[in-house]
Amino acid sequence: MSKNEDNVNHPKHYADTTSIECIEAMSVAFGRGAVVDFCKCNAFKYVWRYKHKNGREDLEKANWYCNKAVELYGSSGCDYEDEQLDMLIKLIDSKEVEEVE
Repeated sequence: MSKNEDNVNHPKHYADTTSIECIEAMSVAFGRGAVVDFCKCNAFKYVWRYKHKNGREDLEKANWYCNKAVELYGSSGCDYEDEQLDMLIKLIDSKEVEEVE
């Protein structure tokens, strides 16, 4: 991977000729609630596989999705309260202290 590539925050396979990111288009098309659920599922997937696929990068991606879910809660005007998301954040935090290959 070159120094300019960022597989966590701006993966090149999501780059397009438009200025809007895919996840923002999803939010418009499906609503913030659906995208929050999508983010939680993706975070879960990355935690599930991190030891067997991309190690630390997968934990960083899981963290990115959790942060995006919290951001979407804030932009919706709703109070943040999500037990599933809290559990995922705690799980990611516990995995980051383990030695990741």
